[in-house]
Amino acid sequence: MEWSPNRRLQLQMVVSLLGLVLLVLAAAIASGTAVVLSVAFFSLFTPMPLEFGTSVTNGLVGIATVAVLAAVVWGERDAPSYVIDATGARRASTDEYPALLAAVRSVSHQADAPIPDVYVAQIDQPISLTTGFTPQDAHLLVSEGLVHLLDDTELEAVVAHEVAHIKNRDAAVMTGVALPLAAAGRIGSLLAGPTAGVEHGFASRADYADALLTVGLVVGFPIGLCTLLLSASFSRTREFAADRGAAAITGEPAALATGLRTIENAVNERPATTVPRAEIGAFTIVSPDVEANGTFGSLQRWFQPIVRMHPNLETRITRLRELMDAQERDN
Repeated sequence: MEWSPNRRLQLQMVVSLLGLVLLVLAAAIASGTAVVLSVAFFSLFTPMPLEFGTSVTNGLVGIATVAVLAAVVWGERDAPSYVIDATGARRASTDEYPALLAAVRSVSHQADAPIPDVYVAQIDQPISLTTGFTPQDAHLLVSEGLVHLLDDTELEAVVAHEVAHIKNRDAAVMTGVALPLAAAGRIGSLLAGPTAGVEHGFASRADYADALLTVGLVVGFPIGLCTLLLSASFSRTREFAADRGAAAITGEPAALATGLRTIENAVNERPATTVPRAEIGAFTIVSPDVEANGTFGSLQRWFQPIVRMHPNLETRITRLRELMDAQERDN
């Protein structure tokens, strides 16, 4: 039996999702183990060192694991609003963005999806993404640069791509399966210097639970590596699914193809802007290429395709052209 590309894509997503759930649990267990071992180590320097039996140790590891995981999940409750606030985005009005809001309403009705709240960030670099854990509380965030860059047909196609993400609950799914990586990303951004969002009065969301989960990834390096590779693969499949969903909603795969080409060219040409990359890396419609120079340039160029959160542009356009050909045959 020969499976259709859509069926193969669905199977790949299910397998990746199951693997990611197991890896998130493994990272949390590694973090819990690190916490218990740290407590036991420091107790050696106290008048009464702690002595744990096997059953007690396992119980403490279990408690620490649940506590770390619960703290990180609890911290994610503010993630949707943080992305909006940290980019300085404001609610779009009909007077300023009539074409954008009309496209959002039209596409949402065609997709039988709730109309998301629309926010526009005053950023020149073209960005579009969705936040929110359910379709009912979804927010669509676009940049000023994106609105001015695309024509009406391309803008509608990009909006349809984001609405497809909303219908698929991709923001919630990717937030869940990428918990360890997101935690490590926030810690990395915090250590690297001033975090995105500070200029708008919103500092990093990194906290102690993020630090503990990051320690778990470092201690269990193979777990972290597998999580990175599988998260990237899963994210790419969700982008392919959203592309197909956008083509089904609008019936214009060609418009999405040209829109993606226009966005990627602009993203790579324009200077990077201050956005919370640790928060939105897996959610933007395209991601810029990372420059690979220097001694490790060749290794970086080899590794980049398997860790990037978005599919290669040419592959996406090829699949959209296949949908165009299928439409022409049906007509």
